[in-house]
Amino acid sequence: MTLIKQKNIDNAVVSTMHDSSYSDPITNTDFYGGGSKDTDGATGFVNSNTVDFAKWHKYYIDVPIFATIIDTLALYAVGKGYKTDETTKEKLMKIKGWGKDDFNSIIENLTRVSLLCGDSMGEIIKDKASRLINLKPLNTGKIKILVNGKGILKKYEQTNSTKKTENFKPKEMFHLCWNRLGDEIHGKPYAERVEPLIKQIKQLTDDLGLRFHRIVKPVRLFETESNDPDKLATAEENLKEGYKNCEFIVIPKGTLSAVDVATIPDANDAIAYLNNLMRQLISACGVPEVILGWSSGTTDASAKIVYLSFQQRIERIQLFLEKQIKAQLGLDLDFEFPASLEPAVSAAGDPVQAPKNTPPSDDEKKAGKLNNVMKK
Repeated sequence: MTLIKQKNIDNAVVSTMHDSSYSDPITNTDFYGGGSKDTDGATGFVNSNTVDFAKWHKYYIDVPIFATIIDTLALYAVGKGYKTDETTKEKLMKIKGWGKDDFNSIIENLTRVSLLCGDSMGEIIKDKASRLINLKPLNTGKIKILVNGKGILKKYEQTNSTKKTENFKPKEMFHLCWNRLGDEIHGKPYAERVEPLIKQIKQLTDDLGLRFHRIVKPVRLFETESNDPDKLATAEENLKEGYKNCEFIVIPKGTLSAVDVATIPDANDAIAYLNNLMRQLISACGVPEVILGWSSGTTDASAKIVYLSFQQRIERIQLFLEKQIKAQLGLDLDFEFPASLEPAVSAAGDPVQAPKNTPPSDDEKKAGKLNNVMKK
């Protein structure tokens, strides 16, 4: 906060550092005051979350580290493919999405969108005999979810570019509703959960980029020696052109003189803070650093435990997908996990299990005798 001193105290002005671009700024206090938030419920009969689809998508486009986290979750969950019987495999081979898809790429696409935005939609297309022939991903932001007065799904409404509305019955829409909470009729986006971190990371990276750019093209101040508008305009154009191309410029004597060079503050604190924000982001999304390809200060043993923890999250997503595909498409399949470390961790980390053909120790012999006495 900055105070501006004036002679008349009634005219004092107080400025604020709060940026209107940040949601829920904390006002009139130095500490976070908490608050309350109820579920959206189903009283409006419309999925209110889909209106934010474009915002969540923009975060995915603007912040590469966040996009990588979402892509990694979807890649590990679906990327290696699925196992199923030959009959089901033949059915899935015919599904082409928009024309150049395959079933695996369609599910990976829908998984990515559901994690990012909370919900993803795909049109279920069947032939006259009610056999599944295609699954086409749709723009979730153009689809509303309608429920009846008791909160039970009634239908979906899609609005296209011509403002026309198309209705879908529940059985005609493949809907992944990720991390649904309470009585809400939509999923919980990862983007919503980490929105404050995303905004700070984007703002800080932009600021640091500008800071290092100023090393090459520093802000310089010039004092004019002439009041002639034509000379000033010419000098300004020459300066702009010179700075744009990082070249020398020549101007007439007595036109301009440099009086100051803006200083560039040290960026170490900002870089450390950015690294901390990155760590918070990946922790909040549940994707360890070692999975993203950088593991500073991580030992092999701890990396295995971290990977094993990450495996549980991926297997939860896979189970969700398998159950939804069964319930909505009537297909049985199992997604493969890319590579499990569980057997290696169990073998290396079980100090109780003695190696085969190894005689028991004295302590183990005593413990065995004591158990025998207690049994008698």
